[in-house]
Amino acid sequence: TPNSAQLWNNIGMCFFVKQRFVAAVASLKRALYLDPFEWITSYNLGLVHLNTGQYASAFHYFSAAINLKPDFASSYMYLAITLGRLDDFENACSAYEKAIEMDAYVHQ
Repeated sequence: TPNSAQLWNNIGMCFFVKQRFVAAVASLKRALYLDPFEWITSYNLGLVHLNTGQYASAFHYFSAAINLKPDFASSYMYLAITLGRLDDFENACSAYEKAIEMDAYVHQ
């Protein structure tokens, strides 16, 4: 249905893979509007913004994804990359450590 957040999220990621970033952001923001508590949409918006060099926006969306789903190690890894690009190396190190810690726990 046109009001499906999952559908708009998937459309957004199709645009992302094709490097049509403006369309990707528009689709993902529509998905987020339809379901603001779906963590994967915030995560995907973070990926798009990181890939387009919009690091402050990437930080916002990765942080939102972590708040909604704090047990997903990749969110911390991409947050760390984003923080590094923002020259916040101390917090980047903390985020990397959290990602490694979580990943090690998952693979025990």
